[in-house]
Amino acid sequence: MGAIPGPDALIERARALKPALRERAAQVEAGRLVAQDTIADFRDAGFFRILQPKAYGGYEMRPEVLTDVICEVASACGSSGWVLAVLGLHQWEVKLLADDAVAEIWGGDPGLLLSSAYAPTGDVRPADGGFILNGRWPFSSGCDHAQWAILGGIRPPRGPGEVPTHCSFFVPRAQYEIVDDWHTMGLRGTGSRSIVLKDVFVPEHLHHPIFGAAPPPPSGSSAVYKLPFGLVFVEALAAAVHGMARGMLDQFIERSATRIATMDRSRFADNPDTHRYIAESDYVIRSARALSHANLGEAYDAVAGNYEQPLIDKSRHFWEAAKSVHSCAEVAQRIYANSGAHTIFDGDSVQRAFRDIQSAITHMAFNFNGYARNYGAMTMGHPSVLNLI
Repeated sequence: MGAIPGPDALIERARALKPALRERAAQVEAGRLVAQDTIADFRDAGFFRILQPKAYGGYEMRPEVLTDVICEVASACGSSGWVLAVLGLHQWEVKLLADDAVAEIWGGDPGLLLSSAYAPTGDVRPADGGFILNGRWPFSSGCDHAQWAILGGIRPPRGPGEVPTHCSFFVPRAQYEIVDDWHTMGLRGTGSRSIVLKDVFVPEHLHHPIFGAAPPPPSGSSAVYKLPFGLVFVEALAAAVHGMARGMLDQFIERSATRIATMDRSRFADNPDTHRYIAESDYVIRSARALSHANLGEAYDAVAGNYEQPLIDKSRHFWEAAKSVHSCAEVAQRIYANSGAHTIFDGDSVQRAFRDIQSAITHMAFNFNGYARNYGAMTMGHPSVLNLI
């Protein structure tokens, strides 16, 4: 495999890819699919290995490294950044399975990728030695580039006192159909198509509970695999939105440097309001990234030190991740509203990023109101009602 690159080297590789990603972005949107060249670039740069176990050629790095790389990529192409987030975090989730399941998935090809659709929209029935899955799972970002799918489903109670449990079920590509139903306002290039299964058997060892019910990782696992499932999931996707907002701001600065007002011929570069928009937007995005690092760092320190974080802190992490995303969406709205009428034309890159962000904030991971209510109530002594923790 060679020497493992450091975090700074990986971020520099992401920055070096940005010109190519910007050049491909329009075609990615038109084709409703991240380019194969981009996936190959991500592989060559080692991005899919960042959270992958060392035993399978990965780097076993802290999640902050992946989120920083995602942010850089998404600043050039929102759909590419989103797909990297999804496919990259699954290289972490696989390690939550038992060792024999990990070997079954990666034993023949450690470079194999997995897409997901966590919403439990399909039917799960117990069967001898496993489960039978039927139904349709929408929103599987990057599924055309994956060789397995991770599908969410509700496992029925299996004994007295057990409750229905939200689980991930791992299914190889030969056992499901991809339906091209991805026609959307934004994030078009993510190719988040639907996955359909008909009477597919999933063995017991190829499933595990997720979010708040996620099990402890196998003994001897690195600290990174002990992090809360939901936090890794939410922060990876949030980083993509942070990056999209950064990309919009970068373009606003670049365009404002030469932009002339139509009515009075004044220079936008000399406009105090332009200066204020830039300063305020930069603050929001930098704050979002700083909070992401701080909260992932707190969680990592807890699992590495073998102590349990207070539940209220975990609740705050989810709230702050969602708040950061919605704050970046407000930045995007301000930038778009002050970028000029030419941005309404099809093909404008600022418009594309704006639509991507507006689409991203609809994701269930960014449950702005629910997270705020939960955290605020906990500060007043109420119990947590958030099932992602």
